[in-house]
Amino acid sequence: MTSLLVPVKQPARPTFGRLRAPVTPGRRPGVNPPAASLVLPPGSPPSFWRQPPVYSPLPLPAILGAVRETYIDRTDSLPAARALVRQVYHADVAYLLGSGTQALQLGLRMAARILGKPLRVALPAYGCYAIAAAAVGAGADIALYDVDPRTLGPDLDSLAATLAAGARIVVVAPLYGVPLRWTDLQACASSFGAILVEDAAQGHGAWHDGLPLGAIGSLSTLSFGRGKGWTGVQGGALLLRGSDLPIAPRIGRASQGMGALSIGLCGVAQSALGRARWFGLPAAIPWLGLGETRYRDPVMPQRMNAVAAGVMTRTFPLASREARQRRDVAADLLDRLPIDSRIRPIIPAAGVAGYLRLPLLLSRGMAGFGDASRAERLGFAAGYPATIASLEPVRQRLFGPANRWPGAVDLTRRLVTLPTHSQLTVQDRDALLEALDRYRG
Repeated sequence: MTSLLVPVKQPARPTFGRLRAPVTPGRRPGVNPPAASLVLPPGSPPSFWRQPPVYSPLPLPAILGAVRETYIDRTDSLPAARALVRQVYHADVAYLLGSGTQALQLGLRMAARILGKPLRVALPAYGCYAIAAAAVGAGADIALYDVDPRTLGPDLDSLAATLAAGARIVVVAPLYGVPLRWTDLQACASSFGAILVEDAAQGHGAWHDGLPLGAIGSLSTLSFGRGKGWTGVQGGALLLRGSDLPIAPRIGRASQGMGALSIGLCGVAQSALGRARWFGLPAAIPWLGLGETRYRDPVMPQRMNAVAAGVMTRTFPLASREARQRRDVAADLLDRLPIDSRIRPIIPAAGVAGYLRLPLLLSRGMAGFGDASRAERLGFAAGYPATIASLEPVRQRLFGPANRWPGAVDLTRRLVTLPTHSQLTVQDRDALLEALDRYRG
């Protein structure tokens, strides 16, 4: 495993040529056809073809190798996985957990121990519902700060208001791998004696000030779920930096029997069906909930399964290459976006974005496509459908002065994301841009 422990350097910002001239409504000959005429890329099978939202490289040999290492070789994969994560993310201590949500839940409790104060947490009013589940699972009181739609980062005035109301732990989550101005956030938190927790679950492949996202805060969390770029099928990590760190609360042991079988089966399904030709098949199964935003009740943190640890060490080089390709694809799409007031890209406030997906603000959200289901097959997806304040477990724990978050509400209406993964062909990208060209704002 030591061959995987390679020095990590910040990639230079690449330059990209255009595949064709920018798609601009005012410059195109003829009349734009109506939105209902959106078509799938040529040669696409008509039945199960559907663009997956994210591609996390997961070859079958990685799954089989991790199973063999655990059950035939009787080798524990966790120490090598822990060492890899510590080196890549410059961490002094790393805890490997069953999911990113469990990692954040444990991180919030550790932050309270470091501060020696009650667990009163400031969360973004717009973001992944797993952030809310982690705070609920940690037993925290919750204040919400607003999110700036232009950057997807915290509104600093709103954040300061939550800190003034008594929050002392701030969860900062760079959505879709879009870096935030960490120095400004740190200054705001420090003025109130608060601590930042960097939730980099969506940050793989993004950089800020020479460091990968996940290596910036004194406490950081990662996710290795199926849609996070670097996958172990499941799993997460809590990373700590500094001296005089507290001992973590007791962490339960993962089930190595049925748990490993589940990881193996899910990994094989992910590897086989996570491509456009077949992704429509699992996406059509309601109970899987693929593409849906659901609140899931928190569970007690457990150690990462050894098979998941073995998978993630094997997929790291592939995930690093995939991250570079995502940035290339995002740069190409941004370079050729229609010049239109109805379509506004979100420009990173700092650093190099990882673009797990490419976020855009569209004047009418998904409704502007006319045929939303066809747009979804192409790979467009609405953002989170409601603010975190709408979740009942959160409402029961809310404190603080704010009762409305206009930036977060605006994002629920207008944010749309595009796929950026390496499986997108030139024709796939052209189909996305043609759909935006016909967008009805």
